[in-house]
Amino acid sequence: MATLTIEVPDDALEHVSPEAIRYAERAALEAVIIQQRQQGVISLGRAAALLGVSLYEFRALLSQRGLPIINASLEELQEDAIRNRVE
Repeated sequence: MATLTIEVPDDALEHVSPEAIRYAERAALEAVIIQQRQQGVISLGRAAALLGVSLYEFRALLSQRGLPIINASLEELQEDAIRNRVE
């Protein structure tokens, strides 16, 4: 597993609780995974698995942040529909 390091001024952490640090670590992980998902690097299912949540919970997370669940353009969706049409 890779490690992400964030530099902060020493005095910024003087009165920070362990819970707050865990929250910040989780927020950073979510940001990285969501960015990869929105760029199409990983699937919805893979993103959910990396965060240890269900697909439903990951979709809810995207929704809470105002992000689309489907990251394809209308044109891409139309092309896929035409390409995959069953006659």
